[in-house]
Order: sequence, then structure tokens, then C-alpha cells
Amino acid sequence: MNITTSITNTSLKNSDKGLVIDFIDLVVNFVEPDNYFGGQIRLTTEEDGISFQTTTEDLATLAIVKAKRLISEAQVVVPEPKPEYVPDDPEPVQSDAHVEAPASEATSEAPVADTPASEAD
Repeated sequence: MNITTSITNTSLKNSDKGLVIDFIDLVVNFVEPDNYFGGQIRLTTEEDGISFQTTTEDLATLAIVKAKRLISEAQVVVPEPKPEYVPDDPEPVQSDAHVEAPASEATSEAPVADTPASEAD
């Protein structure tokens, strides 16, 4: 598996110690021949201990470790389906299907002669 990282955003802020890193966003991609997973990781001074002395290699390592931790702690949540609205007094459903009349209402048809009208005279 290949793991790649790239820095996408950096933010600085003023503090009582002067200018410090607020956060650095990195994209972390986990790539196999048939599988791919990737996403953004935000490293912060408070949470991850990054500073101006943190090297690019250290940032990549911190981002990969944080991504793996987030993935391992993730929980699959399947939302409950919303119930469908069913009216209290549903109207009958019209159908396009052919409905045959009961036997008592059936009509009979006379057979049609195969003889042309000119031969009947």
C-alpha cells in the first residue's frame, strides 16, 4: 500500500508568544492497486503539537497516524428509514389491468361468415 500526503492549507495566528501556526491541512491518500481511500486531516498546535520547527516529514507522519486513528475509531451509523405517510382513509387504487365482467353479464357474439357478400346472393 502506498500512502501519500500533501499540504493543502496553512493558517497562522498571533498569540502571546508571537506568530504561531494555527493549523495545517493535509490530504492523506491510502492507495492499493484495487482500493483507494483518502481524506483531509487538520493538524493543530494545541491538539497535535505542531510548530515552525516541525518538518514536512514530521507533518506527513502526524497526518498518517491521525488518519489511521480516526479510521480505527470510526463507527458505522445506518440511519433509520423514514416511515412512509399512509392516509387514514386511502382512496381505492385505479388499475389499468383488464377486468372481465362476471359470467351473468357476459355477452355472446355471433360467428362471422367467411363468405363474401357477393356470393351470398
